[in-house]
Amino acid sequence: MNQSTIIKLSFVIFISVVMSCNQPESGNKNTSTDTTSTITSKDTSIMPAYDPAMDPLKVEGAYAKALGDTLNIKMYEVALKPGDSAFIHTHPDYTMYVLQGGKIAITANGSRREMDLKTGMGVIFGAVTHSAKNTGNTTVRLLINDIYRPRAK
Repeated sequence: MNQSTIIKLSFVIFISVVMSCNQPESGNKNTSTDTTSTITSKDTSIMPAYDPAMDPLKVEGAYAKALGDTLNIKMYEVALKPGDSAFIHTHPDYTMYVLQGGKIAITANGSRREMDLKTGMGVIFGAVTHSAKNTGNTTVRLLINDIYRPRAK
C-alpha cells in the first residue's frame, strides 16, 4: 500500500470514530432521578428445627473432623472404617461428596437402604434424621456440608 492510500484510509477511520462519538445516547438522559426499585417480600420462611444434641459433629465425633463453620454452612469430613457406625443424627439440607467410596447402610424412618458410594460422587439431600453404618470392607471418607437456611413453612 502506498502512503497516500494509508493517509486516506486513516482519515476515513478517524471521521467514522468522531461521528460515532457525536451520536446522541439513546435512553433516558435524566440521571438525577432515582430508578432503584424496591422489592418487597412476604417472607414466610423458617429455619428447620435444630437439636444441638443431634448435631452430626457431636454424634459422629469419633469419625468426623470439622473443616469450617460460617455463613450458615458447616463443613466436615467423615471417615468410617469397615463396621463403624454413625449413631442417629440430624442434618438440615446438606451435600455429600465421596472422597473415598465404599458400601454404606443408611437407616431412616425405620427403613434401611444400602448405598454403593463411588469416589467422586456428589449428592444433594434434604433435611433428614438417620444413622449410617459402613457395611463394606474399605474406609468410606465423605465431605459433608450442612446448610442451615430458611425453608418455606
